[in-house]
Amino acid sequence: MRKVSTLLRVVALSPVPMFGQDTVLRVYADQKNQAHVVYKNDKTTLVAGERGQVGIDSIQLADDGRTAGWLVLYADPDGGSPFAGTLVLWRDKVLRRLQADQTFWSWAFYAHARRVAYHVGPTHGEDKSHCELHDVESGRLLASWDGDLDDARRPAWTRGLEH
Repeated sequence: MRKVSTLLRVVALSPVPMFGQDTVLRVYADQKNQAHVVYKNDKTTLVAGERGQVGIDSIQLADDGRTAGWLVLYADPDGGSPFAGTLVLWRDKVLRRLQADQTFWSWAFYAHARRVAYHVGPTHGEDKSHCELHDVESGRLLASWDGDLDDARRPAWTRGLEH
């Protein structure tokens, strides 16, 4: 009984897909700027675009093999370059949409895709970087930090973030 219990714990906590779970190979945008999720089993899923979406950027695949994410780009009302206004997290479906009042500059999965960290700020110049850490499943804010991303004393969860 102890061996079965140990095996179940390993399977439940494993960051690697097991027992037929679909492994995400890649995510790409088509000519209409819609996201497609491609799985190892050759299945491809078209993800409905967000209202006003003009593209996607900063595509990342998590180390769990099942979770992916990307930034949704929107047209700049002032005619400049598109800005990243939504972070989409995918695990067999759109799991979470995180939005910011400012533009997303960078983001990263953390803790085997159980958490996501991001850096948001104005489109031009910032005194301090504003970073947040969220739980992927619930979207709940776990931590926030304002400071210099070049500071060696910054929180560990901000290490994958950039200016």
